[in-house]
Amino acid sequence: MKCYIYIYSPLSSKKLLTYYPFIFSHMDTWFTITVSLCLIFLLRVLLSLLQKSSTTKINNPFPPGPTHIPIITPIIWLTKSVSQIEAILKNLHTKYGPIVTLRIGSRPSIYINDRSLAHQILIQNGSVFSDRPITLPSEKILTSNQHNINSCSYGTTWRILRRNLIAEMLHPSRVKSFAQTRKWVLDVLLKRLKSDIKSSASIKVVDHFQHAMSLLFVFMCFGQRVDDEILNNIEITERTLALSLKRFVVLNFWPRITKFLFRKRWEELLKVRNNLEMALVPLIRARKEAMQSGLCNDDNNNPRAYVDTLLDLKLPNEGQRNLDEGEMVTLCSEFLNAGI
Repeated sequence: MKCYIYIYSPLSSKKLLTYYPFIFSHMDTWFTITVSLCLIFLLRVLLSLLQKSSTTKINNPFPPGPTHIPIITPIIWLTKSVSQIEAILKNLHTKYGPIVTLRIGSRPSIYINDRSLAHQILIQNGSVFSDRPITLPSEKILTSNQHNINSCSYGTTWRILRRNLIAEMLHPSRVKSFAQTRKWVLDVLLKRLKSDIKSSASIKVVDHFQHAMSLLFVFMCFGQRVDDEILNNIEITERTLALSLKRFVVLNFWPRITKFLFRKRWEELLKVRNNLEMALVPLIRARKEAMQSGLCNDDNNNPRAYVDTLLDLKLPNEGQRNLDEGEMVTLCSEFLNAGI
């Protein structure tokens, strides 16, 4: 491409003419390459989506739903909030019936709004629909690729994790072993309440109960009494994680695109996970060192903690391997959230 640039000299009204063929020939080349690559990428995505949608219609017919336009429809859904999607779903159920198919992300989602149909699916045909779906991108990070009880696919790993929790922590004999711990936590609660009564006219009781329950479950999980600084750090980290889950939902729609469109939110997700590991990994390592040195005796004064059971656990369907630190962080976080 040949281009002329007209430059006006401030010392003269005469128009000066300069010619830069070399620079603009290179600019033209890079522009052509960039546009061509973008067009190739868009055409490839469009063709693959059209091929998938046509194959799906022939082999696996879905319930009715709104028209799906590749690329355009997912982008429209990305602009909607969770509350807006819920309102749209109500209108779609009115139009299409109790079962509606939406293609919000890369995979179709079926929404059911009928009690009898839900009973048929979950109860009468539970063996067909009982398994968990493949983990979504944001959940994959937060659940260590589905290595916790709440999200793990039904199978050997799920049964082992669930059996371990029930037998080692929820069994009545195990609950009784923490009687001394509960007495200690109750004493701490009463002391904090009495101190607050003397220092202020009103008391926010829920904060004191929250603190007491956090002390109890942190001890049950890691087998040690922690100071208020460590406890507050764990509480803040877990609360931040719980409150941020809705913000990360959008990252599951077309992850290849949302990683670029919502790059800061992906970084926020990784930061939340990193903060969780920074809060819990030191406690896991400290308990591991105590076990290796023989300081962990299973008695009323030092009952077996949840992390002790995780350190001894092996996954037979994954080569009899032990859980890694990330997976133990996920399971401990699940334990703390469920209890507190």
